[in-house]
Parts: sequence; structure tokens; C-alpha cells
Amino acid sequence: MIARNALPDIAHPDVDTVLIMRSSAAEVYADLERGPWPKELISCTVFVSTDGEKNVTYTQWRNGEAGREYLTGFADIEAVEYRLYRSNAGVNRPVPGCIVILDVEFDGPDHDRQRRWVDTVFDAMAGETDPHPGGISGHFHVSTDGTRVLPYAEWTNADAHRDAIERSGQGMIGSGSGWQRVKEFPGVTDSGFTRYHLLHSLSESSAPEPDVLDSPTDWVAEHIRDYVETDGQSGHLYQGWPSLLLTTRGRKSGKLRRTALIYGQDDDRYVLVASNAGSPTHPAWYLNLIADPDVTIQVGAEKFAGRARPATADEKPPLWHLVTAIFPLYDTYQAKSHREIPLVIIERRTDET
Repeated sequence: MIARNALPDIAHPDVDTVLIMRSSAAEVYADLERGPWPKELISCTVFVSTDGEKNVTYTQWRNGEAGREYLTGFADIEAVEYRLYRSNAGVNRPVPGCIVILDVEFDGPDHDRQRRWVDTVFDAMAGETDPHPGGISGHFHVSTDGTRVLPYAEWTNADAHRDAIERSGQGMIGSGSGWQRVKEFPGVTDSGFTRYHLLHSLSESSAPEPDVLDSPTDWVAEHIRDYVETDGQSGHLYQGWPSLLLTTRGRKSGKLRRTALIYGQDDDRYVLVASNAGSPTHPAWYLNLIADPDVTIQVGAEKFAGRARPATADEKPPLWHLVTAIFPLYDTYQAKSHREIPLVIIERRTDET
């Protein structure tokens, strides 16, 4: 699963149209967080410039018409429509520390001229005998109205890009003669670049899942919401105790149900206590995983599939000591309950399990 704050996959094979807004488009982002997720949207990424002065919102769509229709619901949101034309990216690329976005405008619409400008840049890059090692990839978008080109470049960090510009001596990222032809390309009325960092992003795989029902208890639901929205940065430690999110399938409804629980860790296994605060009945999540032991858990930002089972009588004593050292009230809950409180062990699922 793609993390919430992940850079977009620029070369995603399903992308038909890119809609770019020269603002943070906070209304749009907030609407996507609330859901429902637009069917044709692949990702929405907001970048902030390294000087904190500018924002740009980059959205990928399977269908441009659906994207334009969605954005008409927001006042004062203007988007420019692009399609990816050419990319230059190697394999085993490092994680980018800086995104450089250029704005290239022409004196009128000409789709062939857009492509010729990009091809000229590729010729210049091919002529570089000593390309700067900080460059990771370059992706060149052409606007559908024929008037603009938007290069999106990934760099190891802002200093690397700054150094490449200084080394070139001509305001470009290379020093070869081909870059002069880029600078003198006819019909370009404006061009310039801005260095950005990721501010926040959503992708379809991290979009709200309407079929997952959170705990009906208000304070638990609020804890879950905080945990999900921050990828565990807020919520993983709940009042000082480590907590995870457990998703089980309802034994009666068949629906996915999510709750937040304190956990202990025994090597690579996660240990949960089905205390139900000492109530005489087992908690619903425990009954669910007995019926279907395949669960999903989130620990901090990490989400993975797990297989759950009750601890055996031999396993329980040391594990009980582990969890009560974290949360001593479990001893109190056991003392007041007539049932034996079960411990649950969750192990990561692999392809073989």
C-alpha cells in the first residue's frame, strides 16, 4: 500500500491527464480526505517551494473530463491540463529530496513546437559527457492547449540542483553546447523553475475506505481518525502507551471493522489483550478474529496483513508479564472479571501463510 505522504508515480501507466493548480488547493485536498474518492483520480500531491513562498498541486487522472468536472465544484480553482510526453529515468533511483518544476510558455498554441522543445532538451541531455550526479529523473508534460511545457525533475536535494546550475555557467543543468539551443529556442516567452518539497499527498490506495467501519465508541473513533490522518505520528503513542490499529472482518456482518488497541511486541510478533476493560464478555474484535484470523494491522505508518491466534497456556505467562508491564491495569481487569482474559498473538502473513 502506498503511504499517504508519498511522491506521485509520474510514469503511472493508468494516467491519462494531469491537472495542475498553482496553489495549495486546500479545499480540494480537504474534500478528498473526507471522501468519497473520485473514481477516476489516481493521486493528489501538494508541493511547497523550498522558500515557503509557493504551492503547486499536482493531480493525476485516468480521465481528464472527470477531473475537470470534479474541479468545477470548487470556486476560484483554476487548473491547467497536461499530458506526459517523454520521461528520462534510470533504475534503482534514490528517493528524491527535491522536486524541480519548470514553467515554459510559448507565444501561441503549437503542439508540434511543444514536442520539439522537449526533444531539444533530450538532445542536450544526451550530449552531456559529465551529467551532474544529483539528477534522478526528468518528466516532460505538454499542455493540451498547446501553449506550455511543464518539466518535472527529481533531484537528490536542492543543493545538488543549485550546484548543477552554477557549474553549467549558462543557467541550465548542463554545460554542453546543446543547452544553448534550448535557451535560444524560438517562441518561448517565459521560462523559470522553482524547487519544491512534498507538503502532503493522497493516492487512491490510501484514500478513505468506505467499507471499513471504525469503533462506535467516540473517543476510540477519534483516536483512530487521528492515527490514520497522520500515519501514526499522532496516535501511535496514546497517553504514553504504544497502540496499533486492528482491522477484523465482522463475524455476522462480513464488514471490515477497525479499532485501536494497546500492544506489546515479542520479537516480530504483536501481542494484544482481549480485556474489554474487565467486562464479562469478550470484545467484538476478539470474536471476529476467532471466526476469521486474517487481519490487517497498522503500527505507526506501516500497514500489513497478519494472522491472529490466541496464545496457548504455555505462551501466556511470559506474554502476560510483557503486556502488564506496559499497562498494569490489565491485572486489575483480570481480577474483577470472571472470565479468563485471552491474549492474542499476531504474526505477519507471508505468501506461504
